Amino acid sequence: MKVNTPIIVAHRGASYIAPENTIPAFKIAFEEKADFIEGDFWLTNDNEIVCIHDSDTSRVSEQKIKVTSSNLSELKKIDVGIRKGGRFAGATIPTLQEVLQIIPGKKGLHLEIKDNREKFLIRLKEIFIEMNVSLQDIRIISFHRNIIRASKKYLPEFKTYLIFGWYFSKGNVFKSLACKLILRKLNTVICDGVVLYSDSYIDENFIKTLKKKNLDVCIYNVEDAQKAIELTKLGSDSLTTNSPLLIRKAIQTGIE
Repeated sequence: MKVNTPIIVAHRGASYIAPENTIPAFKIAFEEKADFIEGDFWLTNDNEIVCIHDSDTSRVSEQKIKVTSSNLSELKKIDVGIRKGGRFAGATIPTLQEVLQIIPGKKGLHLEIKDNREKFLIRLKEIFIEMNVSLQDIRIISFHRNIIRASKKYLPEFKTYLIFGWYFSKGNVFKSLACKLILRKLNTVICDGVVLYSDSYIDENFIKTLKKKNLDVCIYNVEDAQKAIELTKLGSDSLTTNSPLLIRKAIQTGIE
């Protein structure tokens, strides 16, 4: 039986080696044959969308500045690369436009919306129009159901994925109820796919159940080669990893 090769998504770029959510990390990810990159985005005080995971800069730099209350010019002064070594010194927080500009043809972006405000989507739509972004190039993903719902309002033609965190599989009780809890939550929102934390509750039957609902199934936190092969054989549509080349090679070897 032929096994379909899942899309490889580089989590915050090739973040095992480069500073996460930066242009160097994204470029290396594509060099390592990632199909998509995944980045986290917030809206600044002056209405620009920037790529950074946390709500402030303390974890990735020597300064602590809140993203949503700062202007782009302030954020651009922060070095978010030096903690990964001198090779990356001077790397800055990229704008969404800068990220979109370095995506090669036939590649794409899992755009995670961290900012839980509707005005983020208004600006996002403006940027997509300005840059003539293709539907095939973007997946809008978020933990926030209100953002997924609003995305269908502002950008109905783009695919949206609801993310589920590791806590759905924490402890034996959660593992036994994880599938039921996820399906119950999915009944409250219209989306095109799910992004699930890699864990033991994900099996062939659960993936089939999700696909019967016409949902794409993306699994994240896939860092183990054998796990990647297993999830591929179960029918996952995409795998999100910090190490795209490692997982690509594992899948190619494991399904031949």
